[in-house]
Amino acid sequence: MPKKKTDEPRFEDLVTQVEQALEQLDSGDLPLEDALKRYEDGVAALRQAFGILKKAEKKVQLLSERDGEIATQDFDVDDEEDQEDGGGKKLF
Repeated sequence: MPKKKTDEPRFEDLVTQVEQALEQLDSGDLPLEDALKRYEDGVAALRQAFGILKKAEKKVQLLSERDGEIATQDFDVDDEEDQEDGGGKKLF
């Protein structure tokens, strides 16, 4: 089995980086050059996180494939809350 690339950051770590960048920028304490650098770093982390989400979405679609067709359903926050309460709909 191939080893997972360790040089790729984890999604959760990227989200933390974005949150930290937002906190620092929101504080208004950074000099302009530092603020620009922090903004660039935050945007880069955000783009990487979106890339990871896209890959995960494709994997889910492949795993959901039935009879040559992909069964997809839009994500709805209300449905997720219903499922947590035991009243959710089954996807499969």
